[in-house]
Amino acid sequence: MSAERCQDCVIGSGAGGAVLARRLAEAGRDVVLLEEGPEISRADFTQREDQMYPLLYRDGGSQYTADGAISVLQGRCLGGSTTINEGDCVPIPDEVLACWRSRHGWGDWGGITDDDVRAAAAVVMDEMGAGPMPEALVNEANRLLRAGAEAEGLPGSLLKHNRIGCSGSGYCLIGCAYDAKRGPLVSHIPQARAAGCRLLANRRVDRLERDGGPVVVGRGLRVVAERVFVCAGPIHSCGILARSGFAHDGLGRHLSLQPQSPIVALYDHEVRFFRGVPQSYGLDGLIELSEETGLGGFTVEGVSAGPAMAASLMPGEMAEVRAMLGEYSRMAAALCLVPDSPSGRVDWKATGRPTIRYAFDDEWRTRLRDSLKAAARCYLASGAREVLLLSPGLPRIRSSRDLGAADDLPLRSCDLPLISAHPQGTCRMAGPDHDPVVGLDFKVIGTDDVYVCDASLFPTSASTHTMVPTMTMAHLLAASLGA
Repeated sequence: MSAERCQDCVIGSGAGGAVLARRLAEAGRDVVLLEEGPEISRADFTQREDQMYPLLYRDGGSQYTADGAISVLQGRCLGGSTTINEGDCVPIPDEVLACWRSRHGWGDWGGITDDDVRAAAAVVMDEMGAGPMPEALVNEANRLLRAGAEAEGLPGSLLKHNRIGCSGSGYCLIGCAYDAKRGPLVSHIPQARAAGCRLLANRRVDRLERDGGPVVVGRGLRVVAERVFVCAGPIHSCGILARSGFAHDGLGRHLSLQPQSPIVALYDHEVRFFRGVPQSYGLDGLIELSEETGLGGFTVEGVSAGPAMAASLMPGEMAEVRAMLGEYSRMAAALCLVPDSPSGRVDWKATGRPTIRYAFDDEWRTRLRDSLKAAARCYLASGAREVLLLSPGLPRIRSSRDLGAADDLPLRSCDLPLISAHPQGTCRMAGPDHDPVVGLDFKVIGTDDVYVCDASLFPTSASTHTMVPTMTMAHLLAASLGA
């Protein structure tokens, strides 16, 4: 088998890989960008769930923790998870960065200052056209959440997003057929290719070998490079390194999943939460992060889901699920996002598939219950007929007297359907005394030509959406390399 040859090989075309590929190619480097999933564009987005989940999502959207408690949603397509997210753009919070510096050995981080981090975030957000959500794009479901928050005196705001020319179709989770959501699929990958980057899609990387320099190997794939950048995401970057013979103690450990719990409200009027921008308002004033831990509080954000995804999260037998789907047009929904301590790990076996293990801690359970009660209060205050915690056997919340249902949740494994769209950790970038896999120069420890640049670097949860934080890291890494 003949080998592709290049100066830089980037594995993964998501938030980290797409930015790196663009920067390196525009700097004149000979770049090969590898993507395990298919090469797709707006023409492929049919807006049909039965077609899009198998095409765009890892395992068709059915990747779970080992106990089945948490659905770990990841993109497996050009643009990675940024192609299937809801487009919210939030930089690394200052408190989180302070925690990483003080508690995880980042220190002066090779001379990168907090101002450098903020400037890098501003650059990648500008490249995506990110800015405040226009009032005209706030759909009815998010208006109801905001009205309830204002009635309850809870702090929130319109979110920043990366949409330009949005039609409000509501199909963000299965690809934007209008190129209005300007994630890396639109804002970075075409620019990388225009600068000479070679894209190889449908190429699964198995491992790295050595032949003078690093060699990327997979079925029908061999790429000889001067430098390799592993950007396959927290679940799979550690797998590539593990199969390549790296044996750092922290490899696959320190996983944060930042689990999110859905909550549903039913109204007597039509809401149509599946139209308009699904995630435009959030109770983001309740996050209350600590510089010591980078954690604290929670956010509640309005969301939507297609009928297939909605049905997959509803408890009960089929007759009950069908009855709930009969209320679909009168639903509003939110996700309660509760940042977590790294408490999981990813194990890779000979089958080539990951086993994702995760454990809740009591402090996280307390904040999750608080977030569910805050969301329920907002929906009741905006006129919801009833609010549903999606756990079998729980009573429906019809007044403030029923809020104790959230306190009665034991929150054992599988008590609530939980979603993770923000896995982090497993290839921790940290100082030498903090169980690192990657040094503060982004290089895998013990190498001079293998880098990692995705959310697996984060030593703890970024406590927010991970697209902009990951793109920020890629911009900083490229700059440090002169690109």
